[in-house]
Amino acid sequence: MAGAGMRDIKRRIKSVSSTGQITKAMELVASSKLRKARERMETYRPYFKAVSGVVSEILGSNSNINSGYVDGAREIRKTLYIVIAGDKGLCGGFNTNTFKMHAAIEKGKETESIIIPVGLKSVDYFTKRKYNIMKSYQGIGETVTYTECKELSDEIIDLYNKGEIDEVYVVYTQFISMISQQTTSARVLPVSKSDFDANMEKLAVDSESVVGEGDPEWVEAVVFCPDQENFFDLFVPQYVESMIYGGMVESYVSEQGSRRTAMENASDNAKEMIDQLTLFYNRARQAAITQEITEIVSGADALD
Repeated sequence: MAGAGMRDIKRRIKSVSSTGQITKAMELVASSKLRKARERMETYRPYFKAVSGVVSEILGSNSNINSGYVDGAREIRKTLYIVIAGDKGLCGGFNTNTFKMHAAIEKGKETESIIIPVGLKSVDYFTKRKYNIMKSYQGIGETVTYTECKELSDEIIDLYNKGEIDEVYVVYTQFISMISQQTTSARVLPVSKSDFDANMEKLAVDSESVVGEGDPEWVEAVVFCPDQENFFDLFVPQYVESMIYGGMVESYVSEQGSRRTAMENASDNAKEMIDQLTLFYNRARQAAITQEITEIVSGADALD
């Protein structure tokens, strides 16, 4: 009986050890991808801050700007959500938290929802729940380019100008540090001073990034030609492009950071489980040896 228990423990040790090797390998892969993704994020953030600085200057100096892109210009009936999740699981609560954020925003609205899911997990989630999906993207997190985001932004701007959508949200995960990622959302259309300031703060918070710190010094010296309102209408699409691209870049970095942390924790748990199972095995082995010695002594006493 003891022998059977020992064999079961050895099988479990072997199984957990194999799982630990897999999680360790996944941790190393995530770490490698995270380094590359962070480099891309570091080069993006200064550009975002420059674009945001221009929009901030216009909104701050002209509170009565007359533009179809400004909040209050139209009744909001249809809301477009760009929900950015991952293509794979095993990354902690990364995907689940993204969907919870979308649900929280949608719950407080009475508008019609249109979804652009980004990432296989996002596509599966909204397809199963029969949402109105305008288009979807899979497998682009690691290779997404600004050109691709510009094409999407141009399509969204066109629909907005035609009145087919009235509001646009980007739901993504912001990268704070190697061990901290925060699910958030940004309303990119229509633009309001309060929404804009919140969006800019989210993507320009203190983090492990050392690139692009501080505000662009040249913003105050910008001269708008022919005037701020016309320039604003021309520049808002570029702001939307930067928000979409930024959301995708930040989410991919956050996904790898979350996966690395999850796999590191899984590897540590596997090691602890192996240590505990090894202790159980040694105890069972010692008990089996003691029982055998007892049986031999008892047999010898019976022969006397």
